[in-house]
Order: sequence, then structure tokens, then C-alpha cells
Amino acid sequence: MAEIYRHVPHAPDAHIGRIDPDNGRVYRVRPGPDEYIGRVDYASGKVYRHRPLAPDEYLGHANEDGRIYAHRFGPDTYLGRVAPDGSLFRNIPLRPDEYLGKVHGMQHPAEGAAALLLFFREEQEE
Repeated sequence: MAEIYRHVPHAPDAHIGRIDPDNGRVYRVRPGPDEYIGRVDYASGKVYRHRPLAPDEYLGHANEDGRIYAHRFGPDTYLGRVAPDGSLFRNIPLRPDEYLGKVHGMQHPAEGAAALLLFFREEQEE
């Protein structure tokens, strides 16, 4: 099982989510039952946000080399990358990439895309 951690400077990283490798479901970790927030399609590398009472929303995808793209009208936007060890980095133009956290037990780059698109992109937009 892939476990998602957010980088916290000068402290242990915070456990914020998990991905079930059997069905690709992504959960937000919280007290009580975990919240289902999306899913990963391992065959295509695509990530979807769960929407109750509506079709799931396609957010983006990961290439086999770990590059993560957000879906939009026109060409997809490059957001960042996931390293083979599960480290997540956000692309910042004209600056070094920012380290966001890690996916422990990552088996496919799409799991890194799910972490970036479902957890870290929300924080950036807020």
C-alpha cells in the first residue's frame, strides 16, 4: 500500500493519505474512517477526483518517466515530477523544483501523480 506524506520542515513528515494498490482508490487519512477522494488508473497513468452523484473528474496523468501533467483545454500543463523513490517535486519556473513530500511504497508513477493532483494541488489553489 502506498502511503502519502507531506514534508514538514524541522519535524516528522505528516501522513495525509494512502492508495489501495488493489483497486487504485485514494483516501485522505483522518480521525475515524478515511475519506475516499479519487482513484488511479494504473493502465493509463490517469488520476480522477471522486465526485458524489456525478462522473469522476479527470485531473491529469503521469508518464512512465515520472513527469506529472494536469489536464486542461489545449495542451496539458506540466506540474512536477515524482522520483523513482517516491519523492514529489513541484515545478517552479526559473527556480529549482520544490520538494513537497514522499509516497512510501510507490509502485507506479501514477501514485505520485495522485498525490500531487489530489493533495498538493488543492493546497496551491487555495
